Amino acid sequence: MRLIKRAVHIDFHTMPDIPDFGAHFDAKAFAQTLKDARVEYINAFAKCNIGFAYYPTEIGVQHPHLKFDMFGEILEECNNEGIGVTAYFNVGLDHEMARKHRDWTVLNKEGQVIYDDRSANFFRNMCFHSEYRGYMLGMIREVVEKYPSIEGVFLDCIVVRPCYGNECCEGMRERGMDPLNDEDVLAFAKDSILDFCREVKAIVGPDKFLYLNGLEPADTEGLRTHNEIECLPSGWSYDFFPAQVAYARNLGQQTFYMTGRFNVNWGDFGGLKSKASLLNDCWDALGNAVPTSIGDHMHPRDGLDPAVYQVIGEIYEELERYEPWTDYAKAVADIGILTLAGGKLDVCHNGAVRMLGELDYTYDIIDERHDLSKYKVILLPDDVRVTPALKLKLEAFAAAGGGIISSGHSGLNPEGTAFALDAWNMAYEGEDTWNSSYFRMLEDTDGEVPDMLCGIYNQSILLQTGEGSRSIADYYQPYFNRQWDGFHGTFYTPPDRYAGRPAVARSGNIVQFCFAIFTSYMEYAVNAHKYMVKYCLQQLLPEPVLKCEGIPTTARVTVTEKDQLRMIHIKLTHPEPRGKYNVIEDRQTLHGGVVYLKGGEHVERVYLAPTQEPLAYELKDGYIRIPLPIVDGYAMVVAEFKQV
Repeated sequence: MRLIKRAVHIDFHTMPDIPDFGAHFDAKAFAQTLKDARVEYINAFAKCNIGFAYYPTEIGVQHPHLKFDMFGEILEECNNEGIGVTAYFNVGLDHEMARKHRDWTVLNKEGQVIYDDRSANFFRNMCFHSEYRGYMLGMIREVVEKYPSIEGVFLDCIVVRPCYGNECCEGMRERGMDPLNDEDVLAFAKDSILDFCREVKAIVGPDKFLYLNGLEPADTEGLRTHNEIECLPSGWSYDFFPAQVAYARNLGQQTFYMTGRFNVNWGDFGGLKSKASLLNDCWDALGNAVPTSIGDHMHPRDGLDPAVYQVIGEIYEELERYEPWTDYAKAVADIGILTLAGGKLDVCHNGAVRMLGELDYTYDIIDERHDLSKYKVILLPDDVRVTPALKLKLEAFAAAGGGIISSGHSGLNPEGTAFALDAWNMAYEGEDTWNSSYFRMLEDTDGEVPDMLCGIYNQSILLQTGEGSRSIADYYQPYFNRQWDGFHGTFYTPPDRYAGRPAVARSGNIVQFCFAIFTSYMEYAVNAHKYMVKYCLQQLLPEPVLKCEGIPTTARVTVTEKDQLRMIHIKLTHPEPRGKYNVIEDRQTLHGGVVYLKGGEHVERVYLAPTQEPLAYELKDGYIRIPLPIVDGYAMVVAEFKQV
């Protein structure tokens, strides 16, 4: 299978009442527009979420005003230009079939098949334990057989929704499940979807791409062929992609970033983000060792918009010049951030990624199946309980001298009664009942953590040191909780006294925070919290692979590697809140920054990609010290090493 890169995901959800549908469409011009924009791969529409097919179908419903084989012509002309095509099917939504077959839809707990915002997309959803399943399998089989040159199938909007319809309730009863138990209902819906996906996999075969958009990574193992991280960051959050890619890139399959050209959301025909904004997303991808796909929505009469592809072409022309250094590159990481088996990411993971990104540390997100020994520090953010399998790995990691930072309920056994590892040398003394408490740092942070009582905002557990551990920050309790006492709303809760316990404790190379510091950072962005974590990392990771000077916290600096090359990515663009959206319009400039890359004894040359302009450097204390030239938005610095 090819490396998917410089891709475009073309949405095409078209209402039936457009009489001049396809009037100006020209498949040759379509393919030439993509070719001129340096596009190598597209997801193209076979069936949309309204329910219409864009090819002559004997099973589905062709768009009522389509007079030719639009999908077939797109496929033929793209193939002529060497552009790969995946067939897109929206399977979670099909409003034509939903209105004609109410029994094919999800029935919610209130007995409704239509609910929520009826001017949006998800106001009725399809049930995969109904006859819709066979209908959809038939359409997919039809396209795979009719168009053998497609390179894959993309299934969209596969959202697990509990269904209380008669067929599902009968199916649950047959399996000994309880239709009145919400967990059973949800589990049955998930099983039905996964059974459907397994049948699709058999139809598509082992040699074509298959992506199942909407399901968790753990649910699609053995089914999907790659990972597409869909994220329109201006609306979804610029914190979504960094955490998702930090996990997905470790799953052993190619991964890429599907962003979009839209100002607002999918279907925003009149929206085109600034070039700087789209470049930001693509630079984020390069810095995380993945290629990109840009989402578009084609006009039903006029086809692709030249203005959109002018911008995409300029961006992809720039990215193409970096490909000798980015194709098949891998991310370099000192820190492994743990999540639960299955890869579900939470607010705490976004907080950890944001914090480490601001501090210029390199990281992956991993689960207990991954090899911990490749990292220097393992981070357990806020609520990672230690299973027996993870316990063995953490014990070996700690015994080998690796550092561990744990926070909140992390580090506890699955029952939540005690810390799982003896090496913690600390006691869990129950849940923290205070909702307004404080800490004082006991160790010198060179002024980065204020010498005062600092707030704790996401209380978790009561912690106590044991023999072999010590407090590095003490816990202070308030006079009273924030509450209504019958007379006053106790909003004002100043600190009262030292509570006789730590807020942060250390045992050897293990550090435990008593509160959910990473969730707290995502919610409140407290500098003192970030610099507490920085202090701990400085103790546990004195020689990180990357160090920076003179680079703002809004920048992101990452390291990737390929063959004898290590690439340092410096990205300066960052979002600014404007009303309800985060917007990137300007390219920031950096003067006078310095980066340090660990391990310079075999370095042969250092240069700026893609021009290969040589950069001055010096070897200093085991690092390559590289003063940066003026950086306009983004720079890739390459260190080339001798083969040893």
